Amino acid sequence: MTLSQLELPEELNYVGVFLTLECNLSCSYCINDPEQSGQRTILFPIKSQAKTLRNSLTPDEWVLALNRIPFRVDLPITLQGGEPMLYWKGKGLGLVLSETPHYYDLLTNFALKPEVFAASLNGQQAKLQRDAPYPSIRISYHAEEMNRTWQGRGIEELVERCAALSEHGFRVSPNKADSDVGIYMVAHPQNRVTAEMEAVYRGRVPFETKEFLGVDEGKLHGHYLYPFSTDLIASGIHPHTLSCECHTTELLLDPLGFVWGCHYYLYQSWVEGGPLKAFAALEAQDFRFTELGAAIFAGQKRVPIGHMLDPEFSMAALEVYRTCHDYGRCIGCDTKIKNNRFQSYYDQGVAHTSVKIRNIQMPASLFDKIDNLEQARPFLKPIAG
Repeated sequence: MTLSQLELPEELNYVGVFLTLECNLSCSYCINDPEQSGQRTILFPIKSQAKTLRNSLTPDEWVLALNRIPFRVDLPITLQGGEPMLYWKGKGLGLVLSETPHYYDLLTNFALKPEVFAASLNGQQAKLQRDAPYPSIRISYHAEEMNRTWQGRGIEELVERCAALSEHGFRVSPNKADSDVGIYMVAHPQNRVTAEMEAVYRGRVPFETKEFLGVDEGKLHGHYLYPFSTDLIASGIHPHTLSCECHTTELLLDPLGFVWGCHYYLYQSWVEGGPLKAFAALEAQDFRFTELGAAIFAGQKRVPIGHMLDPEFSMAALEVYRTCHDYGRCIGCDTKIKNNRFQSYYDQGVAHTSVKIRNIQMPASLFDKIDNLEQARPFLKPIAG
């Protein structure tokens, strides 16, 4: 199969590839969990669903899909999960990197030992190294699970694994602009950076906290462009979700190569078992999603917007506003105010969000609860109630 290259819009900010949603950890808090409601291994019934159906693309299929994306130095492809080091029994990263030209970022919990990880790359370390103000290998620290796994030495083991990458061709420095690897911890109210932790990583590896997005003990954390987008239900503001129109500004690919319009739809699809049967039906029809996707997904509430192996797929699919009835359950990373790679927010005061939303059918009774009504008003379509 030969597929044409995609025409990327210049403003495309992010390409996210979820190689697998399987994970070696089972954290009580997981960014993949739309509801933040429980242990991760219970949340995603991936292995039980995949006994007879495929739950990921093969490395060769990912090579075919990712080679459709034109190489750009300033637009790395972010490999994530789940735990991407586990993809294809721990050997998939090197197989994909070897046959594609791109630079990559890697979001990982460092599931493999450093020497095993380095060997799995098949000599492609340079594709995880680029001139950037932050590390391309960003390792998440999960204190509870890592201390359980590593007998109380969670941060110590993680720092040692990072430091060991210097023996395998990677730059390791306490200065994040000079390091290929860094450690990040979500600033959840229950997470604390202790003096003991600082003593372990200081002077060895970059360590930063990332903003916690969500509700904890009734308080919403994070700053969002669209009112109540993440906490309408979680905070008890309204009894049901609202309708709106939205489209993604990012290219989001799930483990089977489906293109999704937001993180909530992607995650929730896999919470419900994943589009495994739909993939099997689509594969049997040469991945012609543009032609057959509506019929294959008929009757399903959440539908992807394309497939990377569909010969007719184009980036124009990302720019179409589609009706959504799940407003109020958005994933925080989709609606938080952030800076894009053009520094639009810091330099110009222009708020960037991963998803653009309009015509939010907001009950008039909620207007008084909106903190910054004038900022939000252009996105709202008032309705009675």
